[in-house]
Amino acid sequence: MLFRLLVLILFLTNVAVVLVPAQSPPGQKELTQAYEALQKKDYDRAIEFFQKGIALQPANAGIHKDLAYTLLKTGENAAARDEFAAALKLNAQDESAALEFAFLAFETKEPIEARRMFDKLRKNGTASTRQTAEQAFQNIDQPLASGIARWSQAIEQSPKPNDLTMFSAHWELAQLAELRDELPLAAKEYQVCRELKPQMAELLLHLARVWRQIERGEDAQAALLAASRSSESRTAEQALELYGTRYPYPYEFLSALKLDPHNSNLRRELAYLYLAMNDKPRAIEQFEQILSLNPKDWPAREQLNALRGFKTRPEDVPHPAEVAPSASSVDPKAMGLKSLAAGFNNDAIKYFLEALEQDPKDTEVMLKLGWAYNAAKRDDEAKVWFDKARHAEDKQIATEASKAFHTLNGDVMPQTTVWALPMFSSRWHDLFTYSQIKHSIPIPGLGKVNKLVSFYVSTRFTGDVKSGLIGQNVQFPQYLSESSFIVGVGAASKTWHRLTGWVEAGESIKYLDLKNVGAAMPDYRGGLNYAKGFGSLAGSSKAGFYYETTADAIYVSRFGKNWLFYSQNRAGRTMPLGEGGNTLQLLLNANVVEDVQRQYWANTVEFGPGVRFRPSWLPKNVYFSGDFLRGVYLLNAYNPRRPNYNDVRVGFWYAKTTK
Repeated sequence: MLFRLLVLILFLTNVAVVLVPAQSPPGQKELTQAYEALQKKDYDRAIEFFQKGIALQPANAGIHKDLAYTLLKTGENAAARDEFAAALKLNAQDESAALEFAFLAFETKEPIEARRMFDKLRKNGTASTRQTAEQAFQNIDQPLASGIARWSQAIEQSPKPNDLTMFSAHWELAQLAELRDELPLAAKEYQVCRELKPQMAELLLHLARVWRQIERGEDAQAALLAASRSSESRTAEQALELYGTRYPYPYEFLSALKLDPHNSNLRRELAYLYLAMNDKPRAIEQFEQILSLNPKDWPAREQLNALRGFKTRPEDVPHPAEVAPSASSVDPKAMGLKSLAAGFNNDAIKYFLEALEQDPKDTEVMLKLGWAYNAAKRDDEAKVWFDKARHAEDKQIATEASKAFHTLNGDVMPQTTVWALPMFSSRWHDLFTYSQIKHSIPIPGLGKVNKLVSFYVSTRFTGDVKSGLIGQNVQFPQYLSESSFIVGVGAASKTWHRLTGWVEAGESIKYLDLKNVGAAMPDYRGGLNYAKGFGSLAGSSKAGFYYETTADAIYVSRFGKNWLFYSQNRAGRTMPLGEGGNTLQLLLNANVVEDVQRQYWANTVEFGPGVRFRPSWLPKNVYFSGDFLRGVYLLNAYNPRRPNYNDVRVGFWYAKTTK
């Protein structure tokens, strides 16, 4: 009986386990939504859900990487860099994340971090990683090493190495040394720069940054304290952020004054600190020092007289013009532009708002304020200022602001796409050109429809030099190309899972006197397109293997109302050439063409090697190509030619989209 009871309990337990749904881990729902949005290429929504998922699964390194790659698709390289860094903190052995971080760090103006990571990977990574990291490291390190040697030699050979005329040499050497992690040399050169230009408070920030890295923490704090009381407001703000909120002790003020003895603001604050400590003699000493630096500093003189028990006579009060001007007065617009360029978005917002108080009609400030809010992820406020700036009289400001406003507002804007493919074929001993220019036009009042379907006007060109095979016993198609301009209107769907549908209706107008072809005839066409690629695709700066495939189903009315099906496949390796950005691809082609009406000319298989080359001076979507193909006709009924053929095709691909 006891045995049966135990069996029953085990049975019920197993049933309960099966029937009770498994509890999904926190954040799984958000991550599922993120990947669904990613498949639909809705990157903004994917980013939103990835961030929510990370908040619930902060220790998941894979999510950080997926978010980083998604951010790259939206052009947010700095944010992607930070996500790769977060993934590395969770999984220090992830070499792919480390490489991505290093490349992005270099692209986002953090060459020191990039060089350090490449140096680490070239020493400790796997064989393939070491090779990539070594090349990248040398690309960064060699120019730095040669620059250090060049400037060091220039300083050594100068008859007056520490003369003011040599400031630029010391400055360049200090910066290069810091970038190459030669920190003692960098600190030495920054100190020389300070001696040559003590009024340049920004140098204190550089010194503090380097001293911190070579374990001179007290010196670094002294430099930051001196910089935080600088009359240069930008320098002072940066130093305050780095120094922290703790108020310094008197000995720390004295250490800072050893570095910056002419800093009146620093001395004045120390004097008032002594007064708060009832140390009048030391306070008097500091006020005397201030007056020795600037006898026209009236507030210091008045305070010193009060401490000594002297009364200020009316005739001693200087005229306002005789009082030293405040060094803290700044141009808020100029400071805003500097802050925005440096990435200090909140500071830029503050300065631009101040500038608008002085000149409420400055549309350039409105535009820059919009960009500052946008960079600070405050898009609702950014749209307000872009909206104001797009009504500017300055066309350049109005155009930039209008584009930014409509982008943030999610509006579909007109855009023009141009593509062209000139190509020589050895099979036909002819030069062909295929091209199209189309201009999309959102239809007023259709709202969401414009986001799903793009309406456009189009002009296609298809032609060749020889124009046909006149005189040979050749059935349809008698001509090698349509030799026409095709003018029409069309509509294309939004790409969904890499699939796009389109339709066009227009008129085909021939430009040659072709027999049996009307001067103008209706042209209706449409179809579906699918494209996908993997690995180091065309335009990639990284070496590696790749595969890409495109598939098309196309209906063309003038080809006997026929449907044609194309499948083009390429696989190979991408190889950057040298350091200039030139890219070479070696590949294998496999192409298939079929049609519904089973025409011999529309049923072929082609395969063979090929090459693509993109010089660095061309855009990424432009390249030269050469293919060496062996082709086979799948159907040979009514075929006047051999069942197989060879073809060498040399072409040039160009594509560009402008808004």
